[in-house]
Amino acid sequence: MDRKLAGAPEEVTEVLIGHRVFGRPASYNPGDDSIVRTEARTLRQRLERYFAGDGAAESFVLEIPRGGYLPVFRPRPNLAVASSQLPAESNAGERHSITRRQWVALGASALGLTSIGVWARRRIPLIGTVAGPAAAPASLRLESSDPRLNAAFQNAKERAMACVFTGDPVGDWYASSKDNLCFCARDTAHESTGAALLGLNRHTLNMLRRFAASVTPERDWCAYWKITKDGFPSTFNNEDVGGFALPANFDAMRACLRQLLWTGERQYLDPVFTKFYEHTVTQYVEIWDPDHSGLMHRRPDRPHVNATYHQEQPHFYTGADLVAAQYAGYAAYAAIQEIKGGRGSLSQRMADDYRRQAAQVRKRFNTEWWNAAGNRFWAGMLPDHSWYDAYVADSNVYPLYFAAPDDGAKTESMLDIMEQNQPGVVGAFTYYPEVLFRFGRNDAAYRYLMQICDPKFFGYGTSEAPFAAIGAVGTGLVGIRADATQSTVETLPRLPKALEWVRLTQVPMAGNQIAVEHRNNGETRFTNQSGPALTWKVSFPVPASQASAGIFIDGAAAAKLSFEHRANRQPVISATAPVRPGQSRVAKLVV
Repeated sequence: MDRKLAGAPEEVTEVLIGHRVFGRPASYNPGDDSIVRTEARTLRQRLERYFAGDGAAESFVLEIPRGGYLPVFRPRPNLAVASSQLPAESNAGERHSITRRQWVALGASALGLTSIGVWARRRIPLIGTVAGPAAAPASLRLESSDPRLNAAFQNAKERAMACVFTGDPVGDWYASSKDNLCFCARDTAHESTGAALLGLNRHTLNMLRRFAASVTPERDWCAYWKITKDGFPSTFNNEDVGGFALPANFDAMRACLRQLLWTGERQYLDPVFTKFYEHTVTQYVEIWDPDHSGLMHRRPDRPHVNATYHQEQPHFYTGADLVAAQYAGYAAYAAIQEIKGGRGSLSQRMADDYRRQAAQVRKRFNTEWWNAAGNRFWAGMLPDHSWYDAYVADSNVYPLYFAAPDDGAKTESMLDIMEQNQPGVVGAFTYYPEVLFRFGRNDAAYRYLMQICDPKFFGYGTSEAPFAAIGAVGTGLVGIRADATQSTVETLPRLPKALEWVRLTQVPMAGNQIAVEHRNNGETRFTNQSGPALTWKVSFPVPASQASAGIFIDGAAAAKLSFEHRANRQPVISATAPVRPGQSRVAKLVV
């Protein structure tokens, strides 16, 4: 592939594509393994269908001639093609070679052999919304009563945007490595929340699509662990391009659901993503549970595939975070199916089925994995099927992140232990603010938020820290939760005692920009800065004893209130109100 890009197309061979794209050994025999020919044939058929249908009006046609793997452009007969429309490397009137970037996007990655290609893809309209003016990347702005938070947020935004790239062969992306050369499945899933607040939805869509399309039977349905800026798979722990951590498929699917709800982007329901979801909850689970024990686990024939995000010794047979991730993955798949189909549909029946499966996995986790003597969950199971007794910080935080522990004493104990034990791994540490805000431990969450923003933080130089900080502010501290499929935005303030007020403006959500201002945890101003009308679900935390609490919106009592319990039985009171374009509304909690 490098020889093609260097101007030596004759050296682009089936063996080289099989090795660089599909991870086959350099000495593999194409006569025994037809994956390149099979995928090339599939791509040719998809290209033919596209240019005969949706792409019938295109000025030129992309082809991959049979017997080879080099794409060429062919002008349509009787259609004049302006020189500005032709690829940079083409000569008018001849068969046109594809540009360097187009070749890498279409032919040098697994995506290029499993989809039509990013250049031919068209944005599908938003679900339940009308496309409106979107915020420019990084126009997000925060003000608060704490100057330290203001400075930390601005610094985090600048550091995150320094890791954002466009124009590389892989397409739009943001980094998750110190050298800014690649992005990782786990990191991308985590960073995507902060990226959504920064308006990087196009980047996240591209990155998650790359992971989704990399799932194949030859990889035992594992996605790539890392993808380089050139669109190639990278190594796992510098060991093997086939390496992986099994929680990541579920984690990525959960990130896709969050992005679907935040952006309303229908491409998250297209065939590439749909197949990824389906394979993950079926074949992926089956092949990594060959003995049908109900537990996905490590296999001796794939030593570089870990059954946990925990990558230190000892290597677990299976980890608590994998069981928790499987629960969260089933729950995410159920939510996706529910979005796709109405009452009584096949999608609704599948949603019900996977919701039941999720409940079964969660029940098993809370019974079999609970270490009563240690008042915490076991971190992992060893190859001899004994429990690993020592405390592992990242194996504690991930189950909470995936919301697997039962509400009540188990969750409270896990949170207590979490606060008392700081992990030595950057990845796990950056989840602390988000998780603690979600469970209502606002003071501790704020303390850890400021810690991961501190230049003295040992993970300060990573990209995950600033993205995680921005995500924790937007969805944790300010408590924004979007559902673009219903044109609804919820706010739930989680201000610590040290913060009197906070204001977050120019927040991009689907076709809107919104602004949210909280004063303490009892007053919220919501502004629909631009875009179509939407529904604001205003929520406030209330003491369990305050059954008489109410909400006033613009000085009038809300006609209809709802009382809910959030993570770990936190009582919340809510009301809804329509918000027109340009309108601001103010809600106050009355107790």
